[in-house]
Amino acid sequence: MAVDLDDLSDPNEGKLDYRRANGAPMVSDPEHPDKWQRYSRPSSYGKPLDDEEALTNWRIFKAMNGVASSPSLAAEIKACKDEDKEEKRRLRDKALDKGTANEAADMGTALHAMTVRAEDATDVDFDPGEPFQADLDAYRDCLATFGLVSEMFECPMVNDNFRAAGTADRIYRLTKDLTTPSGVIPAGQLVLGDLKTGQKFDFSLPGYAIQLALYATGTLYDLATQRRLPTPPINGDWAILVHLPVGQGRCELQWVSIELGVYGAWIAQEVKQWRKKWKNGEYDGVPIPLPVDAIIEEFDATVEIDQEMVPALIEYVRIRVEQIGRHEKAKERLILKWPAGVPTPKQGLSVPGQVLAVLDVLDKVEADFSLPFLPDPRGEPGVHRSKVEPH
Repeated sequence: MAVDLDDLSDPNEGKLDYRRANGAPMVSDPEHPDKWQRYSRPSSYGKPLDDEEALTNWRIFKAMNGVASSPSLAAEIKACKDEDKEEKRRLRDKALDKGTANEAADMGTALHAMTVRAEDATDVDFDPGEPFQADLDAYRDCLATFGLVSEMFECPMVNDNFRAAGTADRIYRLTKDLTTPSGVIPAGQLVLGDLKTGQKFDFSLPGYAIQLALYATGTLYDLATQRRLPTPPINGDWAILVHLPVGQGRCELQWVSIELGVYGAWIAQEVKQWRKKWKNGEYDGVPIPLPVDAIIEEFDATVEIDQEMVPALIEYVRIRVEQIGRHEKAKERLILKWPAGVPTPKQGLSVPGQVLAVLDVLDKVEADFSLPFLPDPRGEPGVHRSKVEPH
């Protein structure tokens, strides 16, 4: 259902934020509004696809400058123990701050916030001063040139298809026709916009494309009521990236393909699922079991087991296999470790060398999973051996 954006004004806008769980936004379940779901942030959704080498090197160089400029900080670093991770993180951030890395980010954050006041015609008392005045003049001139008017600022939005939630910088309404790489967007339509204040974003464009696409294909969200709102149609082909580098007095626009961004979001989602499955052990490597002959070589083939003991040992194997089978993970390990070509007791396990090989595997599985073991018919009760020694 299309509605006018004026009907969606929120008196709490700018004062509220998403509930958080370890930094991740929490939003109401679209099917069950009284329940909560943890979503990802659009700004970091494409992180698995980013080439972060340039950014990482930049941060390292800034931290090096910070340490070099502060003997007291260098002394603190020397005094910090390697195992004190929290203190090391604090000193890392302090080094970056000394190296002016954080100052540049803070300047960008300040300029970003000032653009909202700069677009408010009723804010007649706003005087940013230098060095921001030239940047804000360039921003306003750029909007006027291309016929962009901000109808919503800092818009909370959710994208349920990709489980992402965040705050979009702008929803612009066009007052002029704008030509895109694929055609013309007529005046009157809404276009998603995002403002970036960094000096350049050569290595960040993939992430920005994903971020804008997640917002452009998302739904407005009311932080006061934690409910999704009817959302007017936003152009589904193109979004606008506004580049306003701090201190340069210039502003440029760049089209970002929403289709490309959605494709990137899908790839990022697949990468996250891939990593999650590896972490959960679903993609663990499968050991290649040794051939039975190779395993039996570990034992003295010239030593014969008393034939009268073989039935007791086979029964001993059967009982232990049954016990391990009650523990799912241990059972899976036993299946992987079972000697190739060796039958189970039900399949006719009978060769003494094979029995010894199986007992050795049972010892290892039980030890790995701390399972209780039974008295060994060949030795003293309660002795659990990782390597079986035949009599």
